[in-house]
Amino acid sequence: MTLLGDPAVSVLVSSRDRAVLLAQLLQSLDTAQGAAPEVVSEILVVDNGSHDNTPALLTGWASGGARRRTLRVDAPGKSRALNRALREARAPLLAFLDDDERVAPGWLGAIADFFRAYPEYHAGVGRVLRPPEVIDPDLLARLACYRTIALFDHGDAVRDEQLLHGANMALRREVFARVKGFNEGLGPGAVGGCEDAELAARVVRAGLRIGYMPAAIVYHTIDPARLTPAAFRRFELVVARSRFAMDPDRARRRALPRLLEATLTFVWWSLLRRPVRRTHARGRMIHHHEVLRLSRRRASAPTMTTGDASGK
Repeated sequence: MTLLGDPAVSVLVSSRDRAVLLAQLLQSLDTAQGAAPEVVSEILVVDNGSHDNTPALLTGWASGGARRRTLRVDAPGKSRALNRALREARAPLLAFLDDDERVAPGWLGAIADFFRAYPEYHAGVGRVLRPPEVIDPDLLARLACYRTIALFDHGDAVRDEQLLHGANMALRREVFARVKGFNEGLGPGAVGGCEDAELAARVVRAGLRIGYMPAAIVYHTIDPARLTPAAFRRFELVVARSRFAMDPDRARRRALPRLLEATLTFVWWSLLRRPVRRTHARGRMIHHHEVLRLSRRRASAPTMTTGDASGK
């Protein structure tokens, strides 16, 4: 139970140097709050050391209401920024968004309704869709080919899930009392990604349940610069490094057989002239080759002795 007037939902966002996109997100959140006046909410935005117009944007935005709150964390790292926000958030339900999205008008109400209707779930993950105005055939083809923008849609029915997506997820506050906060070695500003996947793994290991929230919808900005071969390669390298940081031994054990499988698959789809499937196989090749490279570097790194550690 919260005190009268306390927020029921805290919306947490970390942003760095994306003032234009952040402004669009904040405007959509205003609409969502207006569509669900019965859901008392606060929005807490962390400026993670921006050098663009983000500070001025947030100063003006925060002056518009008591439930608009801002923080600044200069040290880089999305996970670090969100952990700071967790300490400041006041609601029993904590929702997370990325700064390159817009929420659907019913998003906030859908979050509250889900956790009210399904008390058995400790966390929830919602849909991440492309904006409906994105209809250019070439752009859609590149989106399907490269998959560097993590869209997520599991249909219309509530179901159990194993993963969380930082672009649209919510957790009960008591979950963080059980599994702690975000891993600050992962995510943008650190290794680069998978902070949401690593959190989900800890939630599941703790015996807690993640549910799918089909009515909680956000629209992800489609940036053409992320839909190129170079961006695709960078994306696969970041994911590989993040997965390796999460569990290096497991990543190493799986890398060689999966690299061989991906290579054979790449050859097969090349022979059949299926460029999209060939590109997906190439992405897996890049991923597992990078894991093997990291494993070799880790194995060859000198082991620090007790004397080395003490400086003697």
